[in-house]
Amino acid sequence: MNQLDLEVKEGEIFGFLGPNGSGKTTTIRLLLSLIRPTEGSARLFGQSIRREYPRYLRQVGALVDEADFYLNLSALTNLKLLARLHKGVDEARCREVLRLVGLEERAHDRVKTYSHGMCQRLGIAQALLHRPRLLILDEPTTGLDPQGMHEVRQMIRRFAHEEGMTIFLSSHLLNEVEQICTSMAVLNEGKLLVSGPVEQFLSAETATLTELQADPISAARTVLEGLPFVSQVEEQNGRLHFRVDHQHRPKVARALTEQAVEIYSLTPVSRLEDYFLSLFGSPDTGGELP
Repeated sequence: MNQLDLEVKEGEIFGFLGPNGSGKTTTIRLLLSLIRPTEGSARLFGQSIRREYPRYLRQVGALVDEADFYLNLSALTNLKLLARLHKGVDEARCREVLRLVGLEERAHDRVKTYSHGMCQRLGIAQALLHRPRLLILDEPTTGLDPQGMHEVRQMIRRFAHEEGMTIFLSSHLLNEVEQICTSMAVLNEGKLLVSGPVEQFLSAETATLTELQADPISAARTVLEGLPFVSQVEEQNGRLHFRVDHQHRPKVARALTEQAVEIYSLTPVSRLEDYFLSLFGSPDTGGELP
């Protein structure tokens, strides 16, 4: 890490973004005292991570990488064993967190019968056992199918709104942060690039990037460059990116069709993806950071 300076306010869903290998997990491990910093300082709830970590860690729940459980034991039994690590966490609380993550009906099933998505939800359940003020999740939707990703995102929103938690969410998925986070920071090669409210990066200037898949691409580019309401036409990975106001997109399609250009797709780019293209370039990442 290199002079990383972050501030997360209570009650936020904070997105911690960056390409794979940018230092997100290292930062989380530092906050959880799993590794020690060689220099600098950090504070959680006003307490130093160097000197007071036993005290503040009682207020933190976390899921880093994949959770490990006793596969031949039920979900409820696993949580009851983990509950022994915390004061005041009884079986009723174990059942409550299973309900919160949607596993109540599978509480007595062995974990080895669980899908990957169910194991992820169980991992989040164990992080909630002691009613943490701060929930740290490191890539919680990695490896999940679209339905599983949707369910986890819905849970995160619910924890923030109904449980009053602050959530620190590490991700490399742009649409994930755009959908659920209130603030975010962007990390690259251990350095902080930007941080602030998500809406700050979704200004009107970034709302008009459009992507075109068409054939022939050279003819399509010629048409676009000749339209007065189109700007910044660039070819990227066999597709054209350009800027156009929303109301002019039908005119773009009509102009292309009139010149015998076959249109496969004409879609606005995610506003946050648009912003990140300006930071990291424009590889074909499918909604992920490069």
